[in-house]
Formats: sequence, structure tokens, C-alpha cells
Amino acid sequence: MPDLDNISSKEFLEKIYNFSNQKLKQKEDLERLIEISYNNNNFSLLEKTAFIAKYLQGLFNIIQRGDKIINEEIFARYSKEFSDNTELLKKHLKDLLKNSSDFYKKIFEEKYFSLTQVSISNLNELCFDLSWLKMYINENGTS
Repeated sequence: MPDLDNISSKEFLEKIYNFSNQKLKQKEDLERLIEISYNNNNFSLLEKTAFIAKYLQGLFNIIQRGDKIINEEIFARYSKEFSDNTELLKKHLKDLLKNSSDFYKKIFEEKYFSLTQVSISNLNELCFDLSWLKMYINENGTS
């Protein structure tokens, strides 16, 4: 976890953005999540959320590839784990947003939580960004 007393949420986001080689896809919303976690002294929940997002990225890659070496039973288990962890990710995001403005809650509800093809794609992109957050934390340790 970064030393929250010595770095602003914007500065922390810029560190992640640079670490990702400017690859973040939902940078504005990642900034919102970081800022909200800073303001509510709840960075540990954001870190847990980032861990789940990174795990989901790995599962998604396996499922998407549809490796021939993975039998149907294992594929079904991975699919269930993906579904279960997606729901856990959404729960964590909603918990992070609990003390934020109704405006932010509405943005996330429409952009990430509705069951449309676009919202699922947006959620996958947010997971991508949260994965960079997790990798940054892993690379730079905690304080």
C-alpha cells in the first residue's frame, strides 16, 4: 500500500499510469476509485478488489483461449470461478462506492454493473486497470 500521507490520489494514479506504459483503459474511473478509497481510509478494500481483478484477468485469458488441453470439467469450473469472482468484484466495487456521491454510484451502475455487452466490456477494461494497480503495489511493496 502506498504511503497515503505522502502522496495524493492523483499522484498515485500517475505512478500507476506510467507503470502501465500509459495503457490504462478506464483511467478516470480508476482515479475515482483511488480517490474514494483515500477519502474513506479504505485502501485495503481497493487492494483486495485489485487482487480479484487480476485473478479474473487470468481466468478470462484461459477461458477466452479455450485451450484444448483443458477438459470440459475444468473449463466449467473456471467458468464458474469467473462468474463467482465477477460478482465478488462487483460487490467490492459497490462497497467502495457506498460512501461516495450518488453521481458516482450512478456512473458505475450504468457503466459496469448493468448486464449489457458494453458494461461487461467496460468491467473487463476496469479489471485490466485494477490489475495494473495490483502489479504496481506488488512491484513497489507496501509501506
